Amino acid sequence: MRSLLIALALFATSLTAQMQEQITVERILVDARVTDDHGNPITGLKAGDFQVRIDGKPARVESAEWIPETAAARELASIDAAIADVNTTLDQPAPHGRLLIFFYQTDFARNESRLAGQMQTVVNADDWLDWLDPEDRVAVFSFDSHLKFRLDFTNNKDHIKDAMQQALYTNEPPPPRMVPMPALAKRLDPVEMRKAATPEAALIIVANALRQIPGPKSIILFGWGLGRLTPSGVMMESKYVPARQALESVRASVFSIDFTQADFHSLEVGLGKVADDTGGFYAKTFHFPKIAVERLQKTLAGHYELEVRKPDTKVRGTHSIEVDVPSQRRASILARSTYIDRD
Repeated sequence: MRSLLIALALFATSLTAQMQEQITVERILVDARVTDDHGNPITGLKAGDFQVRIDGKPARVESAEWIPETAAARELASIDAAIADVNTTLDQPAPHGRLLIFFYQTDFARNESRLAGQMQTVVNADDWLDWLDPEDRVAVFSFDSHLKFRLDFTNNKDHIKDAMQQALYTNEPPPPRMVPMPALAKRLDPVEMRKAATPEAALIIVANALRQIPGPKSIILFGWGLGRLTPSGVMMESKYVPARQALESVRASVFSIDFTQADFHSLEVGLGKVADDTGGFYAKTFHFPKIAVERLQKTLAGHYELEVRKPDTKVRGTHSIEVDVPSQRRASILARSTYIDRD
């Protein structure tokens, strides 16, 4: 009888541990941005305001926390703005503030409409930088025939502007200067960067370099198109799905800034898709570049972190995610479209 009781106790302990592990796995984190018609963040929402569906099934939103990302947003949210001094050595924790990656898609063929559009972003560099907080950090990459690392994370606007200008060229840049943490230099393999033959492959490398850095990141993709035009329409490249998955795994949203000097072009479809899939947005700079800047500034003021309990579905691997706020019918909700099981 004593042996039986011990066996039952061990079985119950094992079952409890399995149940606890399963509950942990079923909770996922979803970053969501909710903005009004003018692009301003909508704050004050609670968990009950959100509706989330995973694989088409309703998922319970356990909590919804508004995370202000700028000093002004923190002040409006009545959050103490006292922040520890920014680190000045290579071994201290990452500083407070947003992490932004400027990713320039430089046209190797030097197409006039694309080159002129990219030059416009350089001429208007101050517009893209003036709204940054001192705690924010920007890294700069460019892609023409392969991925090129122009600048590691910094808040030095002169260095950022210089890297934005250098991204116009197809030269091979020297290694960027060393910076305090967070830093990307040691997480990037120059050989793999030279092998990246498509922007999608380049985004995988950038995402992997961000893997050890906690929190959400924003990739500002200054580009002219993703995918390729076929008789059946625009088809995404084979590397697109793993690129989307890599970006999702590091909580990186892509904001596609289409600088092509045209009202419409076929490959803008790909730019819009990567933005929709990762929780960003697509915007043109052809006629009204300042509108794109203002929208980005407002959207990146803050986001909601949703803790969601995944419903029991038969889908394994990649799951679809839909986020809605029924009480805000005219709001724009930006959130990633997929979730990948973690084994």
